[in-house]
Amino acid sequence: MGAYLIMPVLLAVFLLISALIGMRDRKRLDQKEREKLARSFGKPGDKEYSEGRLRELGNSPVPGLSPRLENTFTVDDITWNDLDLDLVFRSMDNTCSSAGEEYLYGLLRSPRTDGGTVIAEEGLLFWTRNEDERVNVQRILQGLGRNSKYPFREYLALMDDLPDRSAAKEVYAVLGPAVSLGIMFFRPAAGILCLLGSFVLNIFTYFRVKREIDPYLYTLRYVMRLLSCGRALAKEPFPAYEEEKETMRSVDRAMASFKAGSGILLRENGGISSVNPLDIFLDYICMLFHLDLMKFASMQGTVRGKRKEIDDLFCAVGTIDAQISIASWRASLPFYSVPDLSGSRFDVTDLFHPLLKAPVPNSITVSSPVLITGSNASGKSTFLKASALAALLSQSVHTAPAAAYSGRCYRVYTSMALKDDLESGESYFIVEIRSLKRVLDAASEEGKAPVFLCVDEVLRGTNTTERISASAEILLALSKLPMQIFAATHDLELTELLSGIYTNYHFSETVEGDDVKFSYLLTEGPADSRNAIRLLRLMGYDPSITDRAQERADRYERTGRWEL
Repeated sequence: MGAYLIMPVLLAVFLLISALIGMRDRKRLDQKEREKLARSFGKPGDKEYSEGRLRELGNSPVPGLSPRLENTFTVDDITWNDLDLDLVFRSMDNTCSSAGEEYLYGLLRSPRTDGGTVIAEEGLLFWTRNEDERVNVQRILQGLGRNSKYPFREYLALMDDLPDRSAAKEVYAVLGPAVSLGIMFFRPAAGILCLLGSFVLNIFTYFRVKREIDPYLYTLRYVMRLLSCGRALAKEPFPAYEEEKETMRSVDRAMASFKAGSGILLRENGGISSVNPLDIFLDYICMLFHLDLMKFASMQGTVRGKRKEIDDLFCAVGTIDAQISIASWRASLPFYSVPDLSGSRFDVTDLFHPLLKAPVPNSITVSSPVLITGSNASGKSTFLKASALAALLSQSVHTAPAAAYSGRCYRVYTSMALKDDLESGESYFIVEIRSLKRVLDAASEEGKAPVFLCVDEVLRGTNTTERISASAEILLALSKLPMQIFAATHDLELTELLSGIYTNYHFSETVEGDDVKFSYLLTEGPADSRNAIRLLRLMGYDPSITDRAQERADRYERTGRWEL
């Protein structure tokens, strides 16, 4: 008798040891992931994105059903590109799921224009300081995973492309065999033939329909993971997110029929290549009776009918993930401030550009339009971008890259890094005047938040005489609209033409021997120096070029005429 027990005992011991080793490995992997999450907090984002992922995020509508994304303004493509907001997003993105990634992108793309939730958001961000609780939540979010390329809403929209597949259409797959079994009681031979015919028909139609629905199973699997993630998050003890947790619980209840029996359709290891006997058995049952096709029809109908609930759940999960990422980004900055969006003027202390490794902070307090002059490479463009980013980031992720920030809620526009549009055949100048016209039109809209405009080198694409004349008129027209303007120019003539309307600031440099050093500090008043020819000398241009250029420039300053 003892000999017969040896093999079962050895098998039991082997299975027990395998289970213990598996538990140990899973625990080690979990601990490794937890340590990685803890180390990455406070570091700039370093994710790799699949090809086209950011472009697809930009083309997709931002999340629109969350209360936190109401009363927003969508940043247009010109402004987004001028401010390098893809790079800003990448530096900020430490999210663990596609829900968080897409929600964070949506926040940046849709800054608030009423300032209504900044205080509430601060309560959410405060919770992230508890490392153990934060990492627990991040591990749950990692279970949701990230989409490969397309935003979740596009996957949901795919369900609308598939014609409605009512479960009633598959009733014949069960009814045929049932009728055949009934016939067998009276005419066995006929009943068997009917049963075989039913199975052949079912198998033939099964594979045809299965090929049609296979591309849509990814969406259903993601919705299932989203529900599972929401259930797990709702159990976590973080009171700052009670609103989101209640959304998760209510959506989970509303989707009860969606979850029931979903395993027969969404088995990860099913298929004819499976080695699991139970999976193989279920596959044949599905082929013969279309049980998974019936479940697909039911789940498809639920997704279409519960689109708002699914979106609410996606936003609730995305909010938590995005807030953790924002808190991590804050910790990566040299300093930051919680913005005051109830101010009446643009007031910022020690403003810096968040993408620079060694930024030079600047401060400014203005309620009138600003004209910034200065020599090449002195810091004008960087200051414009930093100012626009401060307004946008304050209204989107309630974080100002500055020691203090106070301002109104603006609609942020820029006209800076423009270029020829080869596709449409438009020259730089046409692109430029279209860009400025869009701002004039936006600022003229009634009942909207004021515009915050940063424009670099107005009308640089045309000749000097017309540029100065037209620039002065455009800047004058802009100054009469409800907006805060920061305009940079090399044309010192504009400081005189717009004196008393625009407040003048400038950036300057110092010359030490053969070297030009920039302080990158903003100073009141117009610039009184130029350095283009001096920079030519420093770059090694022949003195015969630079000396004659300097003489010609000096002669023009004296006489007002150009001469060869």
